[in-house]
Order: sequence, then C-alpha cells, then structure tokens
Amino acid sequence: MMVLKRLFFIIFFISCITQLIAQVYDGHLTFEGKNYYQQKPLTNTTIKIVANSKIIKEFNTKEESSFKTVLPFGKTYDIYFSNARTQKMFIRIHANDIPENKRHYKITYALDIPFFTLDATKVDSTQFTKPFHQIRFDGNSKFVDDTVYMNTFLQKVYIKKPEPKKDTTVPILTTEKIKEYLQLAGKLHLDNDKKTPIRNKTVVIKNKKGEVVAKVQTSNQGKFVFKNVASDNFETLEVIVPQNENPTNQKILLSTADGETIESVLFDPNFNFIFKNINNQLSDKLENNEYSYFISAKLIATNETEKKIGANKTIYLLNNKNTVIQKAKTNSLGIFYFKNIVPGYEYRIAYDSADAELNFIMNLYSLKDKFIRRLDSVANKKFIYKFLAISDDNFNELLVDENELKMNFTGRLYGNNKNNPLADMKVLLLNDKFQTIDSATTNKEGDFSFKHLPYTKQVLLTINNENSILESFNNIMVFDNSDNLIKLVSLIKGKKFQYKPLKTEFSKLADIYVEDPWLSLVEKKAGTDVTKQSNTTIMENILFEFNKADLQPQSQLTLDKVVLALKNNEQLSIELSAHSDSKGSDSYNLILSERRANSAKNYIISKGIDGSRIIAKGYGESKLLNNCGNDVICSDDEHAMNRRLEFKLIFK
Repeated sequence: MMVLKRLFFIIFFISCITQLIAQVYDGHLTFEGKNYYQQKPLTNTTIKIVANSKIIKEFNTKEESSFKTVLPFGKTYDIYFSNARTQKMFIRIHANDIPENKRHYKITYALDIPFFTLDATKVDSTQFTKPFHQIRFDGNSKFVDDTVYMNTFLQKVYIKKPEPKKDTTVPILTTEKIKEYLQLAGKLHLDNDKKTPIRNKTVVIKNKKGEVVAKVQTSNQGKFVFKNVASDNFETLEVIVPQNENPTNQKILLSTADGETIESVLFDPNFNFIFKNINNQLSDKLENNEYSYFISAKLIATNETEKKIGANKTIYLLNNKNTVIQKAKTNSLGIFYFKNIVPGYEYRIAYDSADAELNFIMNLYSLKDKFIRRLDSVANKKFIYKFLAISDDNFNELLVDENELKMNFTGRLYGNNKNNPLADMKVLLLNDKFQTIDSATTNKEGDFSFKHLPYTKQVLLTINNENSILESFNNIMVFDNSDNLIKLVSLIKGKKFQYKPLKTEFSKLADIYVEDPWLSLVEKKAGTDVTKQSNTTIMENILFEFNKADLQPQSQLTLDKVVLALKNNEQLSIELSAHSDSKGSDSYNLILSERRANSAKNYIISKGIDGSRIIAKGYGESKLLNNCGNDVICSDDEHAMNRRLEFKLIFK
C-alpha cells in the first residue's frame, strides 16, 4: 500500500512539473513565408528545421511557393532552404529569449524569402555558411527583422565587378560606376510652432520603379536613420501620416541634422507625404556618417510591494563582445546617460551583480517613467539588457533628444606654463554661429565654469583681452579641472585668442547630463540655493485612465520624485494644479480635474508628507497651453499637451 502511495505521489509530481513547464512554454511562433527567385514565386523547395543540431522537421513546398510552420518558444532555430535552381541557405530565428511573462504569447511572423543565384560570378557562395537573415523577439510582443545583419550580409554576398583597367593609349569609352552607400539621418515634424514630431511612423525610400528599397521607423522625437542606402537607388522618401494625427492638414517638414528644413512636395489620397530626391539634392543634405544617438533611462528596484530608486549605481555600456565602452553613475533619481550610440550596432546596458538590491529586481524605466525591461540576463557577473540601436518601440523609449540635455563646461587657463594662471579674465563661450552662449570670469587659479547650459555639439572659447595681458604670452594652456592638459594654443600677436575644442577635447571639458527639474531639489548639492526656485512651476504628464481619477503605476513613479523633493526640503510646499483638454463639457472637466488633483495629493500624503504642505486645485480646461479649445480641430498630441499636472514650488 505504501509503495502504491509513493508511486501515485511520483506520478502526480511529474504531472505537476509537466503542467508547469507547459505553462511556461505554451506559447509559439507561427513562421510563414513565400519563396521568390528573380522576383517570381519559387516552388519545389525543401525546408529543413534544425534546433540543437538536430533536425526536428523537414518538408517540401511542392507546387506551392508559400510555407508555414509552428515553432515552440525556448530554442534557437536554423531553417534551411534548398532548391536545385538556387543557393542553399538558412535563416536563424532566436526564440529562446522570450521573457517568462510572455511565454504564453502566440505570435505570427511572415517573411518573403529572396533566393540567390548559383552564378559564382555574381555571388560569393562561401557567405552562405552563415545565416542570410536573423529574426529576434523585440522584448515586447512581436518578432522583428535584424535589418543591420541583413544589410551587412547583402554587402558581402554580392561580388563587386572590378573597374576596367585604364589604357594609357586608348581613351576609356565604358566605365562602370561603383555603388556608393550612404547613411542618411533626419527628423520629420509638423509645420507648427511646436514642431510636433512625426512619432513611430514607417519611413520608406523608393527607387525609380516605385519599389521600396529601405524602410525604418521614426523615434519618439520624429528622427530616423537609414544605413547603407545605395546612392543610385534613392528616388523618393515617403511617410504616411493619417489625418487624425494631422487633422488640420499642416505641412510635413523634414529637417536635416544641420537644421535645414525641406517641405514635402505632395501627398496622395492615402496621406502619403513625399520628398523627392531630385539630382541627389535630398540625399546630399541628409547624408550624415557621423550621426549617433543619445540614450538615457532610470534604474528602479522593485519587488511585490515597493519601488526604490537605484541611486548612485555604476552602469556600464557594453558592445556586442561584452567589452565596457562607457561607464556612468546614476544620480539621485536613478538616471544615467550614454552618448555616441552608433545606429545599427548591438549594445548592452549592465550593472554589477554586487550592486543588486537584496530581494529586489532591477528594472529599466524611461525618463517618462514607462517600464522598458527587466535586467535579468547575467554575463561576467553583470546583469544586462541587450538591444540593437534601431528605432523600435523599446529603443525609442531610451532615446533622448538634444534639447533634453544640459551641460557644464569647465576648465583652467595658464599662460605659457603652470606658473601663470590666467586670473580675473573674462571668458566667452560661443556657439558654432559665433553667438555668445555665456560669459564667466576666471578665479585666481585660472578656473572658468559655465553651468546648466543647453547642450550644443560645438563651442568656441575666447578671452576678452581688455588690458592686453595675453600679449606677454606665446601660448595659452587649457587644462581640465583635474589638472590634465587638454590643449596648447599658440597665440598670434594682434589676433584674438580662440580655442575650438576637437570632439575628444570637448568630451573632457563638457559634463553632459539629462535635465530633470526635480534633480536640484532632490540632491541639494553644496553651494546651490534651491530657495531661489520659489514660485517656479514644474509640469508633468501624469497619466490617468479615460474618465477616471485613479493614478497609474507610471504616474506614481513620477510623483515619487515630488515626495523626495518634499522630504529633502522641509521649507518647501507645493501648489498642485490639475488641467484637462477640451474634450467633454467645461463643468465635467473641472470636476474631473479636481478629483485628479486630490488623487495626486493623497498619494503624496500616503508617502509620509504632511497634507498642509500641499494645496490641490483643479482647473479643468480653463488654462489650455494651445488653441485647442471647444470645437477646434486638433490632433491627439495637441490635446495631450493640455492633460497635465503642474507643481508650483513655494519656499517659506
């Protein structure tokens, strides 16, 4: 009897484990596609699916060009395509890194498979020992193309024809132009005073036949980057902007990296806005091989009942070989920042496992407090989040625009040698248009400091030489504040001192950071007088469900900054005002905004703040930030600008 009970228990235990595994991996990917060769459907293709070096499925499409197969999550699949008329090749699908909370998803992914010729004069067959394409889970809800890998493969697989040898006696009558591949960067926005960005839209490049040769997605700032676009294959750049996102039919403008704007020439009945590349003028303006991204995020520690800011943590940026290429410290709000993110490259954000909070999970959040990803993969004693620098839903949340950045520019000046600090000299900081950004006077050690300036890529440093003090020196030595020599600038008699830092020099003198209006209140750095911010108003986009006053988790994180500021500044009180858009009646919006203001106030009180320090008011739609009043047609973005909470700082 005892043996039977033990046997029953073992069977029951195995059944439970089986059900548990099934619950974790009960999702799958339905992979379907159509085979093409020389732009025509290709039939009679043998498809072999391999996982862990074992063939798990094999079939032939026979008279069909299409196929479909179901692939359970949890493995990496190599899918081989064999046809007597073409190269044998394979595609790799990474279905092994689906987060636990999404392994029940059932996802469909479709792909047109382009087959390659057997002609050895046109393609390099040795390249097909590697996958010709890779597909990855985007971390959210779908599988996406690894377009960077595909573009790199295409560059290597096609054999470039050699240029004909020059004949010194006979004129060359026929030459073949080598294709030039460009990186193009720009920004799409509406033609209004806010320059409302065209967010998360697919931008395509078409050739003279009207065929799509490249496509990318715009970021939250409306920016886009195309990699490796053939210069002779670019006829138009197009983007579809639905009328509900542009209800007043404003012009769509394209800005280059240098700020030049180009107007779309027309749009068709489907609201497809078109920019024409006439005589390569557009591609010349958009070409930017130096373009790179800025990224920033917050580190937040969470468990089932609590969220904590990951302050003063060391964060690493790694390349695809797990080599550290940048390092940063999170500030008091958990914010960190990295620069020079090259489009199309693979990176990893990581922190040391020794820095992990006990019984907490470390998560990445956007600067607007939207959840991005849990840091849960481990490599070299670091928790990491791997991503491609290609515009998609997750990567867009990491991106920051240049106008969100601030910088401090500091240094030290000597004449000829370190025995001659340049004291009491007026130093001017100019932008690339020779306009004065700010001025400062050096102290007795020759130190100059420019604080809290808007970020600019290039600056020029000059000295106001009123008493001709510089005439006695042959050189000016520029040091950073750690007393490291940055530049030796030769002086020419009768000419003004000018120093234009190179890119590497600029990075040593400029401290770039992401602006957050609450940071100075939270950190209370030595020497700063936060009471000067009295009557300053800070605006936040606090999210509420439609027609409700309950705070969303994302909004609670934003209010946590307010709580920190109040705890760190006992003399600070806040006047909190809630505002709505013009949708709905005036009276109803007033009542709803009052409820939302009180909801925010109650949350702050629940965190230990005395309610007497908070005044909550609702203003409804009486203080709109634009002209989107009753019966005025506006886009969702324009209405969203008015849905906000404002915090007026009051120091007693």
